[in-house]
Amino acid sequence: MIIFWWTYAVFLTSSILVFSDENYNNNQFIQVVLLDDLLINGRHRRIEDIAIREYDGSLFIQRVLKLIDIGPFAVASMALEIPPEKQNAAKLDTSLLPLNHSKILIPYIQAMAAAPFALEAIQLEKNGKIWNILEIGLGTGILNSFLHNIFSSMNITAIELERGMYEIAKKYFGLIEDNYQRVIIEDGIQYLQRISNEPKYDVIFIDACYDRIIADVICPVETFMLEQNLKIVKKALTKNGIIVLSVLTFDEKELRKVEKRYRDVFGNCRLITDSLNLVNHVLACGEYRTNKTEFVRKLKEIYKKFGFDSQPNIE
Repeated sequence: MIIFWWTYAVFLTSSILVFSDENYNNNQFIQVVLLDDLLINGRHRRIEDIAIREYDGSLFIQRVLKLIDIGPFAVASMALEIPPEKQNAAKLDTSLLPLNHSKILIPYIQAMAAAPFALEAIQLEKNGKIWNILEIGLGTGILNSFLHNIFSSMNITAIELERGMYEIAKKYFGLIEDNYQRVIIEDGIQYLQRISNEPKYDVIFIDACYDRIIADVICPVETFMLEQNLKIVKKALTKNGIIVLSVLTFDEKELRKVEKRYRDVFGNCRLITDSLNLVNHVLACGEYRTNKTEFVRKLKEIYKKFGFDSQPNIE
């Protein structure tokens, strides 16, 4: 989960964007399309398309998920694909545009995607090996959709506790399910206990968060701070496997508590923090041997290859 605040004035419209001289004269360079308002377990969520007409005339549109109960916060964002012939259209129905799964806009998810390659838990090269990937906390499917789109050598299983979030990912964020990617609606720890005798995972991503600000630590939820549960997660890793964890906290002391707990169970950990958003962190932990200098070098290479533009701080 990421939280960021839209500080500009927005203009809610139907699913049809209208571009006119009148809009520009009124400084409406940003338009917002409301796609849906819905309740999931009593929590109000909103899906919007935000269209930005750049000063060079180009059009950029991203689809966002907001948690309205805590304010106008966007907690997920994915780019839409705009065909060249639609760039200068007077009207545009954004609901008909496909999602761009080849890009990740959110810095902490960029870090989550890149970390396993930098630690060599999985490889970029297509050497015939199928990598087993587990994601606990599907959300809108940004991370798994990116990996599924870029790499045919990944066998991805995503676990999501809330069916409503799965339905949002399918309907509004282009989630694909096929022989290489599947979603299971279940509690993450219960799933790991159930499949304890099955093949293990090369990478386990955990992005499990509260949907409201109720504590100093929003991600991970308490379930993934309990030592007995983390030992269950560790048992599901291959010998060289790693865990990649999303951490969202406003308290430095709480961040260090999370880091210590994961070091105690998994061994080595690298902490990645976006230089502009200092509350979103990523922990990559496992029994790897890559030193910090080598990790930083490899991470930069991966960022360049994937077209990631954020500037992470690394510990």
